[in-house]
Amino acid sequence: MPLLKTNCFLFILLATATLISHTWINQYEQTGPELLTSHWKFKTSESNRVDITENRLTLLANEAKTGVSTHQDLPPVNPGTILLVSADVKCTSVVAGEKPWSLARILLVQNDGEKDRYNLPHTVVALAGTTDWKHYRTAFTISPETQRIQVVAQLSQSTGSLQIKNLQIYPVYVNQEYTWSKAIILSAWSSFFLLLAGSCLFIRGKTILFRALLLATFIAIIAGISLPGDLKNQVSDEVKVQIDAESKSFKTAIPWDLSKVWHFCFFSCLALSCA
Repeated sequence: MPLLKTNCFLFILLATATLISHTWINQYEQTGPELLTSHWKFKTSESNRVDITENRLTLLANEAKTGVSTHQDLPPVNPGTILLVSADVKCTSVVAGEKPWSLARILLVQNDGEKDRYNLPHTVVALAGTTDWKHYRTAFTISPETQRIQVVAQLSQSTGSLQIKNLQIYPVYVNQEYTWSKAIILSAWSSFFLLLAGSCLFIRGKTILFRALLLATFIAIIAGISLPGDLKNQVSDEVKVQIDAESKSFKTAIPWDLSKVWHFCFFSCLALSCA
């Protein structure tokens, strides 16, 4: 019983510290002006079009063969600069094409003077199916070989509707307070789960199956909390795309946020193992 009270107290303390840090400490601090302008370039057809207002882009495609795309060149920045791209995105009835990248996408593409460098990180978001408004943001480090930078919004050989609002791009630096607090909090959570797992593993009466379940759940949780938020969002989006491509009926029947489902499953397994 004393150990249970200690574990509960530590969990509440860590959860509160994590929430406070996430609310008060920004991961990035802006270092320069907004780079995006209203000068978008695009081509349209009878089947595909682009609508541009002061704060919104709307891409509509009825012909997958050509899709639809709009882009603009960004002013040059120094190599090593971190650019933060953020936007609110919604898509409706997007049917993915044959290629893995044939989706509704926002990209930040770096060109070395000869070709676009798609081997560098370039995807802000890639979606299929129907999704409600959600905020996305991704940071990109500019390569020393980069001579030209483009931001691209497209339905790449796919059909449907892609809506984008509040699109912003500006240079940032990583807040050192965020880096330190993240390292401290992750170390504290790791220590807490080690303590929790250790106390559960050595409880008498636990079978090998339950101990294996506990270890697997513990490893999954540590891996999940250690991954950067942007990477977790990217993985979640990829899984959503695959689910929509494989079974639209399943997605319709199970409309929950996948990240919430994963949290529920992993922590439910942890609770079951320790019960």
